Amino acid sequence: MSSLSEKDRQSFDRDGYLIFDPGLDNQLLDEIRAFHDDIWSESPRLKPAVIDHGRTQDAWQDCDAIRQVATHPHILDALKTLYGRRALPFQTLNFPKGTQQPTHSDSIHFNCEPFGLMCGVWLALEDIGPDQGPLIYYPGSHQDAFIDFDQVGVPADPKNYRHYEQHIRDVVEQRGYVAELGLIPRGHAIIWSANLLHGGSAQTDRSRSRHSQVTHYYLEGAKPWRPMFSAEERHYFAPRWIPATRPGAPQSLLQRLEHLSRAVPHRVRRLLR
Repeated sequence: MSSLSEKDRQSFDRDGYLIFDPGLDNQLLDEIRAFHDDIWSESPRLKPAVIDHGRTQDAWQDCDAIRQVATHPHILDALKTLYGRRALPFQTLNFPKGTQQPTHSDSIHFNCEPFGLMCGVWLALEDIGPDQGPLIYYPGSHQDAFIDFDQVGVPADPKNYRHYEQHIRDVVEQRGYVAELGLIPRGHAIIWSANLLHGGSAQTDRSRSRHSQVTHYYLEGAKPWRPMFSAEERHYFAPRWIPATRPGAPQSLLQRLEHLSRAVPHRVRRLLR
């Protein structure tokens, strides 16, 4: 059962984000930090498939603690409380430092029908202070209409993303959004709505780390599509869902039925429950 209250749900609906403590085991956080220390060392033992100097994508395939966080029951229960639907994780991003990423909404990267059935969960793997380049977000901005490339005035194409970023900067200034920083302790997390404007703030102390993990989720019933690749028609895609158990590990009957239920019609899914 989720520890979130009705007040938390109302706050999330109003602001588009919620800070909470998912109650994760410190050992999980330590294992992810050890993984970070290895892959970003001068002589890493592990080499994830997608990694650069700033992040590694879908490292749940290489570090099971990352997968366990993405599929943790406390996080899934919190999302069920906020959305009233089952949450399905499909991407992890792990960071050793602040990204200083320009402001955006996740909806420009991962959209869906019906709109809004997608969210992100940002987990602090260490205490986060203002000089580490913490997450920056604009409360209430999720309530505005989704800004697509059409509103920017350019074709949908990754090459035009810089025009989208400039448009968002203009929107933030014109609408007078007030920024807040994600200054949270280790083990706490921020849930944000797909359409919330957010990014990475300036890292004033470049010597500091900002170890963190983001997991992206679709909510049950979403039909995913990607605006960035939808110049002529919507580019629908099938996410690779992050499994609830370690790949290759034995599954219980309930877990096998739960996995099967994702691929069958709603009416049959109710029978499996």
